Amino acid sequence: MFLGRKKELEALEGMYRKETFQMAIVYGRRRIGKTSLLNEFIKGKTSLYLPAEEVNDALNLEKFSRLLGKAIDFPDFPTVSDWQAFFKIIKEKLGQQHAVVIIDEYPYAASANKSLNSILQHIIDYEFKDTNLFLILCGSSMSFMENQVLGEKSPLFGRRTGQLKIHPLDYYDAARFYPTVSDEDKIKYYACVGGTPYYLSLIDPHLSFDENIRALYFEINGYLLNEGVLLMKQEFREPANYNAVLQAIASGANTLNEIVGFTKLESNLVSRYLMTLQDLNYVDRVVPFGTNLLKGKKSQYHISENFIAFWYRYVFSVRSEIELGNGDVYYKLALGNLSDYIGHIFEEVIRQYLRRLNVKEALPFIAKSYGTWWGRGKKGEPQEIDIVVASVDGKELIVGECKWRNSVKIEQTLEKLDQRAKLFDQYVVTRYLFTKEKIKLNDVPVINVALADLFQIEEDER
Repeated sequence: MFLGRKKELEALEGMYRKETFQMAIVYGRRRIGKTSLLNEFIKGKTSLYLPAEEVNDALNLEKFSRLLGKAIDFPDFPTVSDWQAFFKIIKEKLGQQHAVVIIDEYPYAASANKSLNSILQHIIDYEFKDTNLFLILCGSSMSFMENQVLGEKSPLFGRRTGQLKIHPLDYYDAARFYPTVSDEDKIKYYACVGGTPYYLSLIDPHLSFDENIRALYFEINGYLLNEGVLLMKQEFREPANYNAVLQAIASGANTLNEIVGFTKLESNLVSRYLMTLQDLNYVDRVVPFGTNLLKGKKSQYHISENFIAFWYRYVFSVRSEIELGNGDVYYKLALGNLSDYIGHIFEEVIRQYLRRLNVKEALPFIAKSYGTWWGRGKKGEPQEIDIVVASVDGKELIVGECKWRNSVKIEQTLEKLDQRAKLFDQYVVTRYLFTKEKIKLNDVPVINVALADLFQIEEDER
């Protein structure tokens, strides 16, 4: 079953409609749903799907030759001896058609033959350019695709006509995988499993939330028990220091100095690792609203994918014990701490919700930025604001407070929200309060959004 990815499909269809040669680069980390997206896209189209494997060059060519023979209805098609000849046959047999050619896990093929980028560049420039082929190179190694395919030093630089970086699903699309659970469990699943479609497909609808988390992470055969290790090994030759940085952030060390203190690594090294993790979309650098992202020294780091945050916080350091069958104690520890863990993620869910409303023009204004703020109040006291959304014209703000816990002290919360809104008295401020259940606010000028509202956004289905 294919769920979500409406915008990505529309982007690919837009390229397909052009009656000239097109080349798209599609990439994103493993299990993010790239292959499912491409298989959905090529339904009903003439296509050649070529999944590379981590084998030598000759074996990939042998497999690709067999698949090409099948696509052109030539069962005994001989193995092609080199890539240049292989691509020329594609032009000869498919070049006059409106065909889609996909090389999936392209980094495997290109790593097995260091000349493949150059060969493909020559083929595009002299063979494919006058055809109506749609070539798609797809890969899970983010660093390879960004540096050796998209990078300006790559022979393929400038040949792409489009690119898609596939991100995790947001809370709304993720919930399509578990439509029958409660709204609270939808947020809990998103916080613990994240937005990776394959991981979401592993959730057993016959089990409770607690039982699913135990089965996925804390049993000796749990699919997600060692998934973080595999992700890191795919991106980094020596992942130990990246593991340390991610574990630090997942454990609550959010500033550069705190991460340095946790990891015992030198500050310049940590900064370099953080930059790489940001480039790969594992980590976000957050600055307070109103601060220049490039110049601001006051910043925090947060893990941007919930599976990774959960795995490094609750699983990474105790994997050996879980593998010995002792996962129950760590499972109970994780569940007991879940409210604290989800609090920050709930804030990000709210930002995603507000983005969806903004697209529907259902906010008080058209928004341009979604963030948070921390600093000093008018009396010098430390203050934090969970949600700050700014209008395009820079004159209006949404200031919001998020309460994930079941018990909310209404009067105290509204008073704090009012105080914090007044810190931005140079703007027209709309105040929001985000809670699990609806709260009766009487005539207080605050918009209350509950969990049920998050999943009642009407949108056009594909």
